[in-house]
Amino acid sequence: MEAFYTYLSQFPGFTDHIYELVKPHLSVQNLKNGEYLLKEGKVCKSIVFIEKGLFRQYYLNDGKEITHCFCKENSISCAYKSFITKQKSSISIQAIEPSRVLKISNESIQKLYKFDPFFQQLGRMASEAEYVIAENHKRFINDLSATQRYLHVLKTDKILVQRVQLNYLATYLQVSPETLSRIRNKTAKT
Repeated sequence: MEAFYTYLSQFPGFTDHIYELVKPHLSVQNLKNGEYLLKEGKVCKSIVFIEKGLFRQYYLNDGKEITHCFCKENSISCAYKSFITKQKSSISIQAIEPSRVLKISNESIQKLYKFDPFFQQLGRMASEAEYVIAENHKRFINDLSATQRYLHVLKTDKILVQRVQLNYLATYLQVSPETLSRIRNKTAKT
């Protein structure tokens, strides 16, 4: 839980007392490669902090998987729309490496909001970060060519490219695996 402590400590107003308040509300879940944290059609009832591993968030569009986010160590993952509205999720969250997460339920979060303003601030900041990620990805897909998208990911997160299977990376870049292979071969030669 040291990583979670470090994560929380980056937010203004964090104290050891805050950490002690949240600890009893956390549960640990280990997932194998390919296991789901959440499947489309289920209600998201918790937010997770990823201690170890890698997840992808994806949705189906005309039967095709579209990965819109990779979530890795020291970050939060959740189907926010489902979590907030308590309606069925339109996305799935799948472990693509053996992973370990700390979970906190929506019910616990609501209790923590009442304990200390820190938790309200944390919730607001997490929601704002989620909005920025979604907006950036939308621009990423709409404004860049397939080659530019690949080069951007390679430049900004080369380790992610090494960790993610080709077919998942292709769905993130919104190209076919064959097109991604051609892009990779072409860019490797330059």
